[in-house]
Amino acid sequence: MKALNGSIALKIASSVAMAVLLLVSSCKNDTELLNGVDIQNINSEAVSDSYSDENNDIANVAIAGVTDQQYGQARTEGDSVTRLGKLDDRLKCATVTITRTSTNKDAPAGNIVIDFGSGCADMRGIVRKGKITITYAGRRFAPGSTIVTTFQDFFRNGVKVEGTHTLANVTGTNSAFPRFNVVIAGGKLTFPDGRTITREHNFTREWQRATNPAQDKWVILAGSSASGSNKRGRSYTMNVTKDLVYSRACQISDKVFIAASGTKIFVTDSKTYTVDYGNGECDNDITVTVNGVSKAITVNADGN
Repeated sequence: MKALNGSIALKIASSVAMAVLLLVSSCKNDTELLNGVDIQNINSEAVSDSYSDENNDIANVAIAGVTDQQYGQARTEGDSVTRLGKLDDRLKCATVTITRTSTNKDAPAGNIVIDFGSGCADMRGIVRKGKITITYAGRRFAPGSTIVTTFQDFFRNGVKVEGTHTLANVTGTNSAFPRFNVVIAGGKLTFPDGRTITREHNFTREWQRATNPAQDKWVILAGSSASGSNKRGRSYTMNVTKDLVYSRACQISDKVFIAASGTKIFVTDSKTYTVDYGNGECDNDITVTVNGVSKAITVNADGN
């Protein structure tokens, strides 16, 4: 009887130990895998970043098309407006108004209003409506020049965009490519369901120009940072740890507006995420690492 009781006790102890082991293993797996909240946190910051990058890109295309002095070419206002549509399909359906406050070739200045009206779609089906106003001062490749972009009831695929983007040329004598300090103040995205993402950032961007402008790359240099709140209303911080490379070729041909390569550290809800954008592929795939465990996810570029 004692032997039988001992055997039963051993089996019970063994069963309890196994149950505890399974419970611990289950909890461990749950914490190792990214849950829905984690993915939403990461996606919110990535979407905010992609909207910011695209709007800065539109501003640069507009400046390239209308600031004649920077190319030493003489164009009329009509020529400049037509050129914008040829330079970038995103601007073909917009009404563009150019006001020059200085025609000095060494210190051009003025503003450009891009009006998408009540809504028009580009060749990729992205619908924009409202206005983007771009105010420029100085030759864009001259140190000290500035480009300020603001938005008036501007929507991209139903998402309202707000904030002030200031781009200042900070190219040094040893820089291989033009460099710009990009500051966003009061950045905000409001989605159709009423949720919002806010963003303030201070980046140093390098414009790696190619012979074919469609092959240009914008690079956010390591040390750049951002902060704000995500769709859940939680605050976040972001720091670039390896240069983030954005490809115009990816934007034009594949509608990919997130970085094609580089890494950053993103912190929210007292959790640290390392985000790796890969090695240059035109996709919305990223690898996220938390507590030494990695998982590949696909970013929803529109955030809806």
